[in-house]
Amino acid sequence: MSIISVLKKKFVTNDKLLITYKSIKMNGKFLIFFIVSFFFLSCNKNKIQETIVYGNISNLPDGTLYLYRDRYNNRIDSVKTKNGKFEIKYRRKTDEPQYLGLDHIDNKGVLRAIGFPTINSKFRGSTINSQYFFSDSIISITGKMKDFKTKDISLNAKYKIVISPRISAGLQTKALYNINADLFEKINEHTLQSIKEKIKEYPYSYHLLYNIDENKNSFSPQQVDEFLKLFKGDITESESFKKLSVYNKKRFNEKEIAMPLLENITGKKSEILDPKYKKHLIVFWASWCGPCRQEIPLLKTLYNNRNPDLEFISISIDEDKKAWKKALNEEHMKWKQFIITEKDQDYEKIQMRFRLNGAIPYTVLVDNNFKIIKSTVGLSSEQDLQDFIKIEKK
Repeated sequence: MSIISVLKKKFVTNDKLLITYKSIKMNGKFLIFFIVSFFFLSCNKNKIQETIVYGNISNLPDGTLYLYRDRYNNRIDSVKTKNGKFEIKYRRKTDEPQYLGLDHIDNKGVLRAIGFPTINSKFRGSTINSQYFFSDSIISITGKMKDFKTKDISLNAKYKIVISPRISAGLQTKALYNINADLFEKINEHTLQSIKEKIKEYPYSYHLLYNIDENKNSFSPQQVDEFLKLFKGDITESESFKKLSVYNKKRFNEKEIAMPLLENITGKKSEILDPKYKKHLIVFWASWCGPCRQEIPLLKTLYNNRNPDLEFISISIDEDKKAWKKALNEEHMKWKQFIITEKDQDYEKIQMRFRLNGAIPYTVLVDNNFKIIKSTVGLSSEQDLQDFIKIEKK
């Protein structure tokens, strides 16, 4: 199984993101797509960590090799390649490992996206390749790369997808390549046990910690606490671990957290819910989120045919209020509109009470006591949204 350039984005508020190749079945053939996940990475100004990436890929054309962090368009360094040989030294101001990747542009202008064979990582039972490795101290790439021939997608002649030869890295990359890409896809009792088993196997894995943090509101505070107790070693002293621990402790008393007032389109703050309605459909979105904007016409249709007992509310997590207001002028949504940013002191309260993990569009149905009846992440189809409304009519 290999890489393919079908990109599926999971929009979130954080500006750091991880892209992992996963396989899906399309038209009877297994393909690879990107899952984009966002999460916090800490910065320790007192320490400099170095990662050396070197290699000898015999059939790599002369050109320029680019090192990127967290996402393919975040290039942080480059080096000229000659006869397939290269070496890059990356220095980072953090003790916490980061996701790194490589692509290459040869002297003829052909870009090669490079993927790496994993060890035992699978997605829905299919073997996958990863676009990423971790920033372990030494990354060695040797051997001969091979092209991946896409079957259902036509690529530009100036763009190729290649599978790298052998990659030798450290413990963080080893854990990444031994953890199934769909481990956090569906949260159920089986998932919980599988996550525990993986933490016991790799108690030092930042990949597991980052994913737990990203999905923290999909678990109960008791479950997150159980996960955290299984991590061992230096990772328990990391900033990401400590932040998650502090956040999770607050969740044990989240029902006592008063729901804040939110800023509306006039700039004033008001109550989120109007108690004259029995149920409330709340959509978290942002002006920059393509799927969010794509969903708005469907929301308009539902709003125009809504049950009179149902209130519609949209909450933007835009960092830029001007962009938010511009989007509102373009979209003409007639229902209640609010905005809150991640930097707002009340964001954490919203995050906890609505089980917001950061991925948008996020649609949640609540009663007057903010009890969650149903929620869904991602672009909803017309039928998906109608199903939400049908629940209201019962």
